Amino acid sequence: MGAMAHRRALAIALSLAAVPLGLAIPAASADHQVDAVDWKGTATGWGGTATSDRHEWIHQDFVYDDYGANTCSCGQPNVISLVGTTGDHRYPDGDRYRDNAADIVEVRLRARGERVAVRVMLSTLVDPAVPALYVAADGNERTVTVLDDDVIIDLDANTIEFSLPGGKNDRLSLLVGAGLHDGAGGLMEGTTGTARLYPNEFTTGGPATGGDIAGRLFDLAFNTAQIEGRGAPWNEDAQSAALASGDLSRFAVDIDLAALRKKRGPVFELSEGYHVAILTSRQELGEGITDRFPQYLGRHQPYAVWVPAGHDPRTPTPFYLSMHSLNSSHNQYRGGSSTGATYATYYEQLGDDLGAVVATPLGRGPDGWYEAEGLVDTLEVWSDVKRRFTIDPERVYSGGYSMGGYGTYRLTTMMPDAFASAAVVVGPMTNGIWAHPLPPEANGRQDRPDNTYHQVESTLHVPTSMKHGTNDELVPVSGVAHHAQRYDDLGHEYQFNLFPGHDHLSFAYADGWQEEAAWLAQHERRVTTPRRVTLDIRPSTWIEGAGGRAETIERLLFELAGEVGADLRGGYWIDDVELRETAGDATAELDLTSGGVARGSAVGTRTTAQPGISNIGPYVRNEVRRVPTAHASTNELTGSLVNVRRLTIDLDRAGLAENPDVSGIATDGPVTIAFVRKGEVVSTADLG
Repeated sequence: MGAMAHRRALAIALSLAAVPLGLAIPAASADHQVDAVDWKGTATGWGGTATSDRHEWIHQDFVYDDYGANTCSCGQPNVISLVGTTGDHRYPDGDRYRDNAADIVEVRLRARGERVAVRVMLSTLVDPAVPALYVAADGNERTVTVLDDDVIIDLDANTIEFSLPGGKNDRLSLLVGAGLHDGAGGLMEGTTGTARLYPNEFTTGGPATGGDIAGRLFDLAFNTAQIEGRGAPWNEDAQSAALASGDLSRFAVDIDLAALRKKRGPVFELSEGYHVAILTSRQELGEGITDRFPQYLGRHQPYAVWVPAGHDPRTPTPFYLSMHSLNSSHNQYRGGSSTGATYATYYEQLGDDLGAVVATPLGRGPDGWYEAEGLVDTLEVWSDVKRRFTIDPERVYSGGYSMGGYGTYRLTTMMPDAFASAAVVVGPMTNGIWAHPLPPEANGRQDRPDNTYHQVESTLHVPTSMKHGTNDELVPVSGVAHHAQRYDDLGHEYQFNLFPGHDHLSFAYADGWQEEAAWLAQHERRVTTPRRVTLDIRPSTWIEGAGGRAETIERLLFELAGEVGADLRGGYWIDDVELRETAGDATAELDLTSGGVARGSAVGTRTTAQPGISNIGPYVRNEVRRVPTAHASTNELTGSLVNVRRLTIDLDRAGLAENPDVSGIATDGPVTIAFVRKGEVVSTADLG
């Protein structure tokens, strides 16, 4: 018996307290028909796809799509947000289920002697007595549970492993679904999840499944991207319809075992268009879904990806990090499943027009505000995109709607040197409401760490487009206008289009993003060696909302920032900024100009109340445009430093020779500047 089987015995022993009374759990023993397989193949990492590797056939499922059959037309909010689900099954209450106990992440198989070894991975598996798999192989049906002698359950890997006959056959027809164990070797039967929401209209009581076999299942494997299309926020439209009808034939796959034995199985190739990627997170948050942020805890996290038309995987490609709004998911911008040939979604209008790969993170929940675990998830997505695609670091953009706009303000003020430009639609500048001149909503503090207004200084080289309506009922226009005015006061390049009479959802309904695409195209390359650098470095904002996990969050942010080419403690040719005073939410303020960079920029035009018209109607525009300027080259640094104890200047990137003149730098206390070349300190200067 293999090591995984031993792990099953231990897991069962530890979980007996959670098993319903009367359920006898057999000990794991030599009665098992197969030992665990040493699975080595690599999955595609793309939802709804399959491949073969090392004699293994591997299907990657969608995650968080375990909502079962669509049994009514009443509509179903998600467990924890307003993001609707098509299926209306819901789990029983209790820690054993965690609202995610039958969510298939992956299925893999391998012909092994006379039998076929199968391994199913679940997103959540905390109690081996909870899940039950429905398997139909070559017309023979079987329910796989912890009671079966040939089942190996690994709670560490969240896998259920078993075997089927027919290992010597040339082909295998297979269907796999996941539900809940009834305690006697079958699938649990009960009522639909609508009972929780409409107790006076539907039968109440019991767990959240009912009807025949199909009606008891929460999730089906082999839900391919071709079957599902762009359906629903959780990629479960076709699945929920099939489960409701009882006809699951579309979800059966025919696997060529003969080819698999010869390593000639299917090879996955990524196509253009919409996809859902699955990343394996380095955050260890637990399992399942909770009703407080972070809501989606599992190690496998989804994000949406648009691959632009004409994409060449060998050519450096622009990247647009586009974040979703409050109470939405990673699939917010996907477009509906019924989009016609002439309809261009957000992704097509921005991704195809820019020739950019576009990615939208889930952010660990619908309301995480891109803070703490949500911010880490966003950078994990960015890093994962860089791993999968050849991304041009000079053409990286950020944008989003509403809360996604706040995420954009947050990232461009924290790590400005990573972005070429940004586009915000109806986005607040803080986590909450700011109806200026009233103080921001939370705690009445205008300077709290999640308010990006006080870090706009960092965006000198991130041209930012903003769009808003005068009648926005969720994000007060007075606060947004005040925020936009900050860009204007600082002379940063920006554009603020204000639409009279329009509310928070007007732009989503109009679904036209030509202005955003045009703005990003006009500012397509990031500034890498600016003459002047202005930064506000505020460590408290990195860990805002992290609570007791602040140390872990900060470590992961620095790790991921390095992977995506961003710098939390500096930017451009400034690095390793250390604050003198660090208590509370202290900020370091830097404004330095390198005489060694002859190219600079200055305010070229400032426009106020300029009328215009777009696809949604008339607007009034305020903007600042900066133009290139030329300067004589000198070996000096000038400017000011506030609350800075130490920093590093890269001489090559700043265009400086050794020992530059620093007499023109004003400080509020002692500062040490280390000058480096190729990573080595060549000289230092002490100021103040």
